[in-house]
Amino acid sequence: MNLPNAITVARIALVPLFLYFAYQDSTAGAVTAFALFVVLSLSDSLDGYLARRWDVITRAGQFLDPTADKLLIGAALWVLVDDRHFPLIVALLIAFREVAVQILRTQIVSGGGSLPASGLGKLKTFLQVWMVSWWLLPFEHRNVGHWMLTGAALAITLWSGALYFMELREQRERIT
Repeated sequence: MNLPNAITVARIALVPLFLYFAYQDSTAGAVTAFALFVVLSLSDSLDGYLARRWDVITRAGQFLDPTADKLLIGAALWVLVDDRHFPLIVALLIAFREVAVQILRTQIVSGGGSLPASGLGKLKTFLQVWMVSWWLLPFEHRNVGHWMLTGAALAITLWSGALYFMELREQRERIT
């Protein structure tokens, strides 16, 4: 296993630790969960950078990296809905998009193709990480910034998901 893939696997393995701290009933637990979430999210850029820089991109890494992102974001959304008054409908829409695109990616990869993250998909990940990070901070009251960021993250999440499926449809139409 190369270092970028090891970083990705470590990101997956540390999701339960994030959940442990997120559910601690203390400011220290909340701050630790926030810090761990940020570190795990930033390491997403590191593993991709190293894989490209060292030319060690693997099919396993291309599958595991977005899976790690989805597990971390999914775990964080679970905590936010359960413990931070995050809107359930927003979490469900984000989860639906993530699952749908992951199924699409799995089908394409198992057929020998690839579905790399688009620029809009990368923006989606950035906005989701920023949104979740802000919601993880131990604020008593949410402000307009929370809601604006949540709306922007949701809009880009849904739009980027729709574009993946529209691109797939266009590819299939060109083949037939």
